[in-house]
Amino acid sequence: MEKLLHWTIAQQAGDKAALEKIGEPDPKALSQLFGGPDEATLMKESIKVVQTPDVSTSDKEIALENFEMLIENLDNANNIGNLNLWDPLNKILADAKTPVDLKVLICGIIGTAVQNNPKSQEDFHKSDGLGELIKLAQDGTNKALQLKALYAMSSAIRDYNPGYIQFEKLQGWKLIHFDTTDPKLQLRILSLVSSILSNGLDAKLEEELRKENLTHFLALVLNKDSNTSLVDKSLNVVSQLNKLKYEFTLEEKYEIDRGIQVVEGLSDKLNIDDLNAAKKATST
Repeated sequence: MEKLLHWTIAQQAGDKAALEKIGEPDPKALSQLFGGPDEATLMKESIKVVQTPDVSTSDKEIALENFEMLIENLDNANNIGNLNLWDPLNKILADAKTPVDLKVLICGIIGTAVQNNPKSQEDFHKSDGLGELIKLAQDGTNKALQLKALYAMSSAIRDYNPGYIQFEKLQGWKLIHFDTTDPKLQLRILSLVSSILSNGLDAKLEEELRKENLTHFLALVLNKDSNTSLVDKSLNVVSQLNKLKYEFTLEEKYEIDRGIQVVEGLSDKLNIDDLNAAKKATST
């Protein structure tokens, strides 16, 4: 509060040198001083705006964009559960009348809130919102919504076994197929595979991956050498498989090794640790 007092005096005096020295004040302290709403209140008000029927879609979009900016802060992300806001977010997402653009924003909010955040992952898991994400990703009618739903889902289950178990029960595995030629969709599916593998590898999962010809697809990506992001993610998945003691067949090793030779010229643009780990997978 003392810093805020010095900042206020310098602001009123127009003392730029003093303002530079003091630095920006704490927004929460400013809010308390001038009586503005705190961030928890702003979060609740944003959701109320989206729930109000006679508010325009553009204003609802602004409300959700502001909400997402707020929950980029870890404490605010965790407050989604504390403020009981997961249920209204899930209901808005599942409502057939909700415009697609709003659904895209909500999927983005979910992904941002739960990413590398066990508390929010747990709260989202308890809200049973994963089923709607799977439904939206399987639909594929709107590409932007499908991609954002996959992003949210990957974040929700990464390093979070209860989320992966729920993903299995809801038949999320139907999303894992590589017959698409859309590189953005391929990248999202590989990210989902990576999230699945973050929870470990057992015989059942290994069988599922073989059934979907995962390693063949990874080798195809490497041999094409056309999309650096896809190549990087493919190497990362190969690296994960190797760390988890996946039993590569001789044919799989040959295909992947041939692909690695193709992409080695891109080593300055790739994650060198994943590249080296992928090499080990084919050499053992």
